[in-house]
Amino acid sequence: MQRQQIELYGTQHDFVACQDRFTGFIGGIGSGKSYAGAVKAMLYCQVPGTLGLVIAPSYPMLRDATLRTFKQVAEAAIAETHASEMRLTLRNGAEVLFRSADQPDRLRGPNISWAWIDEASLCGAETWDITIGRLRADGKAGPCWITTTPKGRNWVYQKQAQMTVFRSTTAGNPYLSPEFVESLQTAYTGKFAQQELLGEFVGFDGLVYEEFDRGRNVRAIPTRTWRRVIGGVDEGYTNPAVILIVGEDQDGRLHVVHEYYQRRQLQTEVVMTARRLMVEHRVGEFVADPSAAGLIADMRKAGIPTVPANNAVMAGIQAVKGRLVAAGDTVPRLTIDPGLRQPARRIRGLRVAWWEGRAAG
Repeated sequence: MQRQQIELYGTQHDFVACQDRFTGFIGGIGSGKSYAGAVKAMLYCQVPGTLGLVIAPSYPMLRDATLRTFKQVAEAAIAETHASEMRLTLRNGAEVLFRSADQPDRLRGPNISWAWIDEASLCGAETWDITIGRLRADGKAGPCWITTTPKGRNWVYQKQAQMTVFRSTTAGNPYLSPEFVESLQTAYTGKFAQQELLGEFVGFDGLVYEEFDRGRNVRAIPTRTWRRVIGGVDEGYTNPAVILIVGEDQDGRLHVVHEYYQRRQLQTEVVMTARRLMVEHRVGEFVADPSAAGLIADMRKAGIPTVPANNAVMAGIQAVKGRLVAAGDTVPRLTIDPGLRQPARRIRGLRVAWWEGRAAG
């Protein structure tokens, strides 16, 4: 098989060279985890006729990220691409299957020689259990490795004792632009930064917005002359239905002025409440969960201007986090009326009603 020159920094090299059966590269975003995982896969592809398995959390991530990274590393070693089967054949006869973990039971099938699970923390725990059960080609116990940024203390945290783990941070990758690293270090704070940049397993324990400070963020705002008012709505029955009304002042600061938080509410009741609040608070527009197509249609039918939110979870969380801290201002960029019950809960629910320009999640 044709060889190419591969550049790895220290942690990447140690991970790739390790021959222990179960290994993991756990690091911050941009730490070069997937690239190292692909290089490790190519080492095992040196054995002619072997069958390997590469897994990513979803088909889009597999197609757009993991597969692209593998092809970047493999380059001329690829003899044939079988796009409809998500399979590559290499020049020495080795084959690599590419599969999504969105339905882990579909990973059951052929006996494989090795496996790599990319962004493992976003996969279900059964992905690992099913995958290592396939590692028995030619009667041998094949290797499996993961590459991932932590996502709380989930199954990867629990299984790491079974692996030889290598760790790196975002800043630890010398091939990253210093400007890129600095931009993330400026934007990310608290436990989220520990997880995303340092690659640490962080127990959030339900506290997403640790920047929230009752003394700073819960306060009465004397003005009721808002530049605009937007409502956020999330339907629910077993889980609570939520409506939050948020006013924006002339300086772009946001204030949560009203809440609706009820369990076992039919969709018709949520729509009626949204219409009442629209009139009462002069709401210009509502944003709603894009998956709630029926709710959006019914609200529009009732004369309530409603648009689907951008459901990017991390972007929404980071937008809220950035506004909770005053950052030199006397009044922070996000406050909650003290008359609302459980203001901290309002913060956890605020992503429903969040917008930057219109809606950021």
